[in-house]
Amino acid sequence: MKRVCRLFVYGTLQPQAGTRMGQWIAARLIRSEPASAPGRIFAVRGGNGWFPALLPPRGGKHVVGTLCWLSLGPGELALLDRYEGCEYRRVAAPVRTMEGQREVAQLYLWHTTLPHDVEAIADGDFLAWLRRTRRSAFSTPRNGT
Repeated sequence: MKRVCRLFVYGTLQPQAGTRMGQWIAARLIRSEPASAPGRIFAVRGGNGWFPALLPPRGGKHVVGTLCWLSLGPGELALLDRYEGCEYRRVAAPVRTMEGQREVAQLYLWHTTLPHDVEAIADGDFLAWLRRTRRSAFSTPRNGT
């Protein structure tokens, strides 16, 4: 039985990110819209590219992303949790759509120590940062999820 999950994504999970997991999310989309969430974002180098780490807000900072309504089958949310790994914790958090609508959605918050070589993303937009810096998003290998 499928269930609807509201998930705020701000990096490689965004449907428009061009990654395998972004495509996985896109295949389960009911609808999506641009949104933001309180927090600070950092770029972390890993494997074959970069991925974001979202930390709690400090000083009114916001992270830009996509609010997704997903149709998920049994075990698919747990699959996302495994993909995100032990560095992230899924939490319910306030999200605001670009039209000003407030929602509560699940999002992945970084909860371990940041690596020493991260880069802060001042404007809170990971995909725009990738374009500006001409860097590539981390993507799972072909045999991954």
